[in-house]
Amino acid sequence: MNEQNSALVLGALDECIERYVETRRAQIDSFIHRHFSVEETFQIQKKSFLVDLFLNPLNALWSIPYLSLKKASETLDKMGYSQFTLAFDRIPSGIKTGYQKEIERLLSTEVFSCESLIKDIEDHPLLGQYFTSEQLSATSIKIRKELQGEIEKYSSSQAMISDLSSSLLTLGIGWIFFGDKTLGVLGLGDKIAQKMAHDKAASGFFLGKRLGSTFYHAFPPHPSRSQVLGATLVVGLFLTALSLFTSIMSDPLRKQLGLHNKRLNVLADSLEEKLFLNLRKDFKKSTKCTLHVAEAG
Repeated sequence: MNEQNSALVLGALDECIERYVETRRAQIDSFIHRHFSVEETFQIQKKSFLVDLFLNPLNALWSIPYLSLKKASETLDKMGYSQFTLAFDRIPSGIKTGYQKEIERLLSTEVFSCESLIKDIEDHPLLGQYFTSEQLSATSIKIRKELQGEIEKYSSSQAMISDLSSSLLTLGIGWIFFGDKTLGVLGLGDKIAQKMAHDKAASGFFLGKRLGSTFYHAFPPHPSRSQVLGATLVVGLFLTALSLFTSIMSDPLRKQLGLHNKRLNVLADSLEEKLFLNLRKDFKKSTKCTLHVAEAG
């Protein structure tokens, strides 16, 4: 293939990619309207409720340590210790919930399905002359891999926002009620148990509850193990309910604010860039192989 034909083929490939991405962009608004209302979000959440009941609070608890580690790795990377960044990349931002998996599946099938791009390349009068079905099959695998990677990045970033919101709300409760900005589930459980032990002791004080409250404020009683365990369990259940509520409401809220539209268009931009870079490279390689085979024949 001479340089002129090569340029024509690559130009045709670029046109196919641009057409594919534009048609995918046209699906974004309808996808958001269908799946990110309160009712639809709740219906999707219902499918994996029992699993997500445990995963949401775990992810919420992990979100702040994860972001702290991420910030530390970025700082070390700037100092020249890039090996820590490579190690951090292997750490997951959380455990993927059933809701995340379902949203990823819907995005893959309803918005960013790659079959139309492969068919467009296959049916193209110019591209179809140069590329075999085996090469197109390999291209299809490449596109799906790039697509899945971009969708997973989108999904994890959206989930991280919800998880972080739940954690910040929990910390906010600790700050409002106990004046401590660092309390997690265990810390809140311990504080509540201490308050229960204080109130119980004060109510039984021989000089009355008011003086008892003052006395036990100076000499706080130690809560029993059962009080600490019970209070921690209550806080854990509260965090679970809070995480589920945040998860259900976050997508409809982002829909109203236009954040989903913006983020999905960024996803489309990123996918388009990767397709341009990688598929052009792959098609150049396949064209060279085809040319060598033709010359050998």
